[in-house]
Parts: sequence; structure tokens; C-alpha cells
Amino acid sequence: MERFIREEKRGCKKMKGNCLIVQSGGPTAVINNSMVGIIDEILHSAFTGKILGAAGGIHGLLKESFLRLDNLSDTDRYRLRWTPGAALGTLRYKLTSVDYKLIIKTLQKNDIRYFFYIGGNGSMNVAKGINEFAKAVGYELFVIGIPKSIDNDLLGIDHSPGYGSAAKFLATSVLDVKMDMASYTENNRVTIIETMGRHTGWLAGACSLAEGPADDDTQLLIYIPEIAFGLEDCLSKVVRAYNENRNTVLVVSEGIRRQNGELVYEKNLGYDALGRSRLGGVSLHLEEIVKEQTGIDTRSIDSSIWQRSSIMLASKTDVNEAYEIGRVAWQYAIDGYTGVMISMKRIAHNDDYQISYGTVLLEEMAGQERYVPKEWYNVKENTMTTEFKEYVCPIIQGELLIPMENGLPVYKRVI
Repeated sequence: MERFIREEKRGCKKMKGNCLIVQSGGPTAVINNSMVGIIDEILHSAFTGKILGAAGGIHGLLKESFLRLDNLSDTDRYRLRWTPGAALGTLRYKLTSVDYKLIIKTLQKNDIRYFFYIGGNGSMNVAKGINEFAKAVGYELFVIGIPKSIDNDLLGIDHSPGYGSAAKFLATSVLDVKMDMASYTENNRVTIIETMGRHTGWLAGACSLAEGPADDDTQLLIYIPEIAFGLEDCLSKVVRAYNENRNTVLVVSEGIRRQNGELVYEKNLGYDALGRSRLGGVSLHLEEIVKEQTGIDTRSIDSSIWQRSSIMLASKTDVNEAYEIGRVAWQYAIDGYTGVMISMKRIAHNDDYQISYGTVLLEEMAGQERYVPKEWYNVKENTMTTEFKEYVCPIIQGELLIPMENGLPVYKRVI
């Protein structure tokens, strides 16, 4: 394992106490693979303590609601690897200092010495806080963050587990929509597809993989939060394609903004449990504008939670990396590492895609976001550059063979 960023390391200790795994934040298609990776690696080690899971994420931590995971059979663990969503359950909740103190007491009470927190930006911040509170009271606790994010906005890692599968789903969806639109004789319709992406455009950008040749009868336009959205230019491109008897697929991140930094759509959004404004609805908003100002036949699609929950279109590369990152997490934990997130670094080797695993300090990346490099966006054409496509393409490779019963996939939950 290559440790390519400085870590906080304690001396290797004799394994003692129990282990706790928590899933947090928005689920992904492959999040359970990381959990199973941790469990499998522990079961193949000399560890004799309990392997516990927090039922309902933060809820389980605060309510001391734990499940035994070391009792899962080989079949159950295998089935979890193709089950989307957080099998342990999850909850969005903003912790207070009182909550952190309660959590440390609960961990002490249950003799939990190894703590694995699977999540995104906010979750890594929580893991950082738990590590700091444990050190403050002198409780020996090995805290390891396990990255997951369909938004792909975590710092200190080449890409986040969960992103590859969501990217594959969205790019495939755009291809499907293009085929549907091309079925009609008059190819001058508009379809607007909305993706997740509060501050970053990694998901919307992945749709560029569905871009056809220059003479394709469908124009693909992509708008991301990192680049200001120009309505007049967008409408001009839509009208031009219409006059050329070409369809237009507009892909928009939910968080796209105007030149002044304001959200393109923010009416009656409200706030979530973390105090963030709720996003969504920009595709419908733009549909109404396109219809009103151009009269062109337009429809909108909000990919909603399908982009993060579809396992049938999961990337096998993503599945395998999510599992491996769990295995590596246990190896670092028993080596005495704490206050770190497991990371991945892409290795350039004769153009072959390879990954090495390492760690990054939580204090160096927690609560921050990684944005799409502006040089990876073609402002003139409103699409992604070749560099972006070359970055995304390797991580959507491979397919899963999902076991089926009565024509439907067979999933597994823990809670």
C-alpha cells in the first residue's frame, strides 16, 4: 500500500476491543461493498472482538442501536455486494458537542476500539470530530473514514466510490433518450435531464460520454455549477439545432448558477437537516422557459435517486474498488492509523488504468469540496473536454451479473 500523503500513525497495537461500522449520508449503488470489504478482511484476521453495525447511521450511534455483523453468513455478505442503498440505514443529522460526548461514552461502554465511518464530505467531518473527542478524553480509538460519494467531490482521492456507477447510469440514460428522440421523423425536440450536484458538475459532466460524432442528429449541451449558466446563449443553441432539424439534450446539474452566483432555480426550496437549501426542479423550470420563449416541444426528466440507486447499470470497476477500499481500511486500522480517510491514487502505466491505496488526514480534507477543473469544460460548446472523458471512462468499465428471481433482482438488508 502506498502512503502518498502524510498520516497520523500510532504504533501497531495488539488487536483488542470491538469494531463498529457506520454508513452515513446519501446511499450509493456500491456503498455496501465497502462494509462487506471491512467485514471480510476482519474475519480473515486474528481479531476476536465483535463486528457491530450502527442501525440507521448517526441514529444508531446516538441511540446505541447496534447490530452484529460478524454473524452474517457468506451468502448474506455476498448478496449485499449487489444490493444498492445503505443496508445498515443512514440519517442526515447535524451533531452538536453534546452529541459527540454521548457518542464517545457509548463507544467506551461497548469497548469499541475500531471505528469505520462510510460517507462523503460531511461524514468525514463527523469522523474527524469523533477522532478529536476521543483523543481529548484519552480514549484509544482508531478512526478510519471510508469515502463514498456519487458527487465525486471529496478531496485527497482520485475519485469517490459510488461515482463510477452513477456516471455510467447517467451516460447510459442519455444514450437511451437520444435513441428515443431519434425514433421520430422530425428531429427537433428538446429533452432536459437534471442530475444531482449541489456545487460540482462531475455527474452532469459524465453525460458527455454519450456524445456522438459531429454529424449526430442530437445536440448535447451540459451545464455545471462551476461555470456560470448563460440563458440567452443556451436558448440560441437550442433554436439553431431546431432550425437544423436536430434534437437537443440539455443536461443540467441541480446547482447551476447565474453569472451573479445565484441559483438558476431556488423557489420554495426549504432546508434539509444539515441546514442546506434543498435543490431540485431546475429542469422543469428550464422546460417552462424553453417552451415559453421558443415554442419548441420540450420535456424534462429529473433522474432523482435513480442515479445513485441503480445497481443494474453499476460499474464493476466501481464495485471492486468500493470493496477493496473496505479491505484496505482494516489493514490500516490494525497498523495503528487513526484520523485518516482511505484514498486512491491513479497510476500512469502504459495507459493502463491502475489504482494504489493510501490515506489522507481527515483534518486536511474534511468539509471541503473538489470541483471540476474549469479547463475540463468547453465554455464555447457547453460540453466536457477530452481530458474529462479520459478521466471518467476507465471508472465506468465492467458490468455485474445480478442474480434474479422471478425476473427481479434479489437484494439483502441488514436492518
